[in-house]
Amino acid sequence: MRTRLILITILILPLFVKAQNFDPSKIQNPIFNPWGNQPPKLPEPPTIKPLYRNRIENAQAKLANEERKLIKLARKAWEKEADLKTEKENLKNLENNNTNHSQIKKYNKEIAKLENKLNKIKIEVDLKSKKVEDMEKAIEAAKLKIEDNY
Repeated sequence: MRTRLILITILILPLFVKAQNFDPSKIQNPIFNPWGNQPPKLPEPPTIKPLYRNRIENAQAKLANEERKLIKLARKAWEKEADLKTEKENLKNLENNNTNHSQIKKYNKEIAKLENKLNKIKIEVDLKSKKVEDMEKAIEAAKLKIEDNY
C-alpha cells in the first residue's frame, strides 16, 4: 500500500507543477486566448461634427488655420536666415584664406539665391500677418455687433 501511494504521488506530481506554470497567453489555441497577445479592439464611436456653426465660429476656425500657416512660413524664414548666415560665414572664411575665385563666385551666387528666397518668404509672411490681423478685427467687430443686438 505504501509503495502504491509513493508511486501515485510521483506520477501525479508533474501534473501539479505543470498546472502552476500554466500561462494561457502562450497558447495559440483560440479557446483559451481568442485574441492572441492583444486585447480585443472595441469599436470606436463615430465623431459627431456640429451641424451648425455660426459666422464667428467659422471665422475663428479660419483664423486658426491662417495662424498655423503663418507660423510655418515664419519658421521657414528663420531657417532660410540661418542658412544665409552660414553661407556668409563660409564666404568670409574663403575670402580670408584667399582660395579659388571660382568657389567665391559660386558662394556669391548661392547667397544671392538664398536672399531672393528669403525676401519672397518675408513678403508672404507680411501678407499673411496682415490677413490674420484683418480676420482678428473682423471677428472682434462681429462679436461687438452681436453684443449690441442684445
